[in-house]
Amino acid sequence: MKTAVVYFSRTGNTKRLAQAIADVAGASLCDMVSTVADSLGDFDLLILGTPVEGASPAKETREFIEELPAVSGKKVILFCTYRLFGNIRTMKAIEKVLSAKGYETVLHLSKKGIKPQQQADFTEVLIEIKKTLENLK
Repeated sequence: MKTAVVYFSRTGNTKRLAQAIADVAGASLCDMVSTVADSLGDFDLLILGTPVEGASPAKETREFIEELPAVSGKKVILFCTYRLFGNIRTMKAIEKVLSAKGYETVLHLSKKGIKPQQQADFTEVLIEIKKTLENLK
């Protein structure tokens, strides 16, 4: 399954998690800022990541998913990083837009409290990603 991890990161926390996920998934890593949404058509699975800002996805993430083309039969895994709250609302907002475009969300994950420049434990997130990828084969 051809997979891309596409993320937006303002402070670097979401980027760190995206890189760890891409390593585990053997996936291409794409920054939303430098990726054209239409260029992702060859991928069977998108793993999309965003920071939570104001209990919502980052503005750049919202704009990017609005630009994704309508599809049929494509799957998506969603993840976010957050400091205090808003992760559930963020996931629901993204899932709603993607569902209307024909994407099936197979997993959503969030990681709270990543501190810049400190070691982060992504073990739980990566275990869930591995399980989901195995089930999709």
